[in-house]
Amino acid sequence: MTLFKVSISLLLAGLGWASAAPQLSAQSIIVNPVQGPLKVNVRTNRDASGNGTPSYGPSDHLEFYTRVNQDAYVYLFNIDPQGRVNLLAGGGLQAKGNFVKANTTRVFPKKGDESPFLLTLPQGVNRVLAVASPSPLNVQDLAQAGASQSGAVPLKVTGQQGLAQALSIVVKPVQGWVTDTAQYAVTRRNLGTLPTLDPAARQTQVRFDKDARLSEVYAAYADRLRAAGYQPVKAQYGDERATGVFAAGSRQVALDVRKSGRRFDVKLERRS
Repeated sequence: MTLFKVSISLLLAGLGWASAAPQLSAQSIIVNPVQGPLKVNVRTNRDASGNGTPSYGPSDHLEFYTRVNQDAYVYLFNIDPQGRVNLLAGGGLQAKGNFVKANTTRVFPKKGDESPFLLTLPQGVNRVLAVASPSPLNVQDLAQAGASQSGAVPLKVTGQQGLAQALSIVVKPVQGWVTDTAQYAVTRRNLGTLPTLDPAARQTQVRFDKDARLSEVYAAYADRLRAAGYQPVKAQYGDERATGVFAAGSRQVALDVRKSGRRFDVKLERRS
């Protein structure tokens, strides 16, 4: 992997860490500054090497596999194509991380658990960063107050530079922690023309027939809300119904998509 000739030395210099500054790379968000005995690997369920960019549609099942060679606390951060950063945590924000035993593999989400996390992501390449530390890290201050969605906790920071800067403060001491990255692409199938919903209206609803999956129709309307300036707050997904809440500043709208055979009922309701 070719490293950019860029480091975050300036971010860490004020903390007295300039002599061991991490670097940014084309795929890896952070390369740990000091090579130590602890190692961590992260990959998706469609790429055993961890070096590829597998594709996932809205209805696909995405899993992350992490493995360490020593007992460690592991944290997974996802950076989407728009720069939004989420901490992946099975039970909401886990300030103490996920403890992983040496030479064992941890899966997120847990086997058998459905996760609508893919429904909250825009199209494009996502990067996932695994941070392993011998001791717990306090990441609570990075989380958006009261925000959690589908096993993911949105963070206040944006982009890989923002995450690098935030971790430079959280990860102390600099010795001992280690990182690894993987990436994957979120894709969409062209569904053709879909009826329009107005997010400015108190409530708007449409009914139509379409040869499509529930997750595909939900993702299509979620993309329209993103284009209008809304970001996902939470999402829930079942066999015949998918719901989500989106926010733009103080405004919130609820998206409700129901499927029966080829028929879809889609409702958008303003909450505030």
